[in-house]
Amino acid sequence: MQKFTLLSHQWKAATRSASASKSAGIKVFMGFVFFILFLELLGGGFYVGSKLAESSANPIADLMRYGLYFFLAILLFRYMLQKLPTFMVKPYLVLPIKKSKLVNFMLTKPLFNSLNILPLSFVLAITLGLHKQMDAYSFWVIVGTVMTGDLFVNYLSIYIKRVQIKHEYVFYLFLASVAALLFLDQFGIIDLQAFSSLVFMQVIEQPLYLLIGLLLFAMAYYLNFQLLYNHFSLEDFGKGDTNQRSSLENLNYLDRFGKIGTFALLELKMCVRNKRTRTMLFMAPLFLLYGLFFYNDPKYLEMNGFLIFVGLFISGGFMMSFGLYFFAWESGHFDLVLTANNTYKDYIKAKYYLMMSTSTVIYLLSTFYVFYGIEILIINSMCFLFNIGVNSLLLLYFATNNNQHMDLSKGSAFNYQGVGGRHFVLMIPLLVIPLFIYLPFGLFDQANLGFAVIGILGVLGLLFREKLLDIITQRFIEKRYQMSEGFRNK
Repeated sequence: MQKFTLLSHQWKAATRSASASKSAGIKVFMGFVFFILFLELLGGGFYVGSKLAESSANPIADLMRYGLYFFLAILLFRYMLQKLPTFMVKPYLVLPIKKSKLVNFMLTKPLFNSLNILPLSFVLAITLGLHKQMDAYSFWVIVGTVMTGDLFVNYLSIYIKRVQIKHEYVFYLFLASVAALLFLDQFGIIDLQAFSSLVFMQVIEQPLYLLIGLLLFAMAYYLNFQLLYNHFSLEDFGKGDTNQRSSLENLNYLDRFGKIGTFALLELKMCVRNKRTRTMLFMAPLFLLYGLFFYNDPKYLEMNGFLIFVGLFISGGFMMSFGLYFFAWESGHFDLVLTANNTYKDYIKAKYYLMMSTSTVIYLLSTFYVFYGIEILIINSMCFLFNIGVNSLLLLYFATNNNQHMDLSKGSAFNYQGVGGRHFVLMIPLLVIPLFIYLPFGLFDQANLGFAVIGILGVLGLLFREKLLDIITQRFIEKRYQMSEGFRNK
């Protein structure tokens, strides 16, 4: 009975809140996006099933070879996009309700997440394409495998994200583990397809193995239960690692660079200490690994225009996703920025050098792509120069149009507060301009000259950065009161 009461309270809190009507439009839009994604998965799944039925002598066995990839993709998808289940615990702590019931109630919320529909719908569409090669027994075993595996993956991703709040190195450990696994598989050191086929064909032949999936789900649920039960105070998840916080204090040598260094240090502290910016920071390694999705396919290595796009994303992806919201990150204390005894140019230059630094680090780490050919390294180098010499300045200029408040205490996944359609539109010129520069050279079979022009434009941007920063500073001065007024409207 108490669970129904708690559920009723949750529904009333969601429908009666002041923000419910404000976010209705965004919810309708996200519902439309979810519906389109649902239809695409149905179509894609049916296409995969039909192709397997046509080209494979044993489509069920071939399908099982990709089972581990499927669940790994779900894990990454849930980790990046699914919100952690939350519950306003404080009002119930003074009531005669067991702590275990509150924790169990919180842990049942992921079972009703709309994302749960997508993996099952995709697999059902595949089985529909294979309906002539599949009997009822195989169908129900596959459905049972997907449901139990998805339950385990769902609660495993939630556990990892909760532990990450306290120990942020967990994210890098998780990402490194996934990357290492795919790397070893890509170069034939291990064979995930063979292992996947062995595991899931055993389940097909002996459905009792599904009990192992249920056991894994129970273990993941128990880990989440123990974590929440032992850290029931929400403050426990907000402290983070004290060593990590204190490590920022070791960056005080940035003060040697004057006010620019001070501003840069404050920007770094903001990135690490706030949930939304920290989520963005965690995405940086993904941009570094972006090339692995394409460089392994020989057909992409012959498409210079596409390689430019990839190169821009590798060294500039984090810069773009973070830089488009410059000034809005400080919306909570923007008035203090305007009234402080500092020059606006120092304030803007700190952001510029921060973008340059992060892009440089990512570019240096990405030099291992020379393994795919010296041309890849040349393209990535020219794109890096263009990013720090041109795109970084364009980002600062575009960011002066930001006037929507952003709450940094909330994560980025499915959080569109402070985000407008213009932010996505502004990404287009940053990625398209280099392609248009290269296009005439590519048409006349002068690819290297086209790459050189892109790099030269980046160098020119670096040489004339002071003058260009003056223009951006003047633009900021003209727009600062409009920005301040917009940031006050929460």
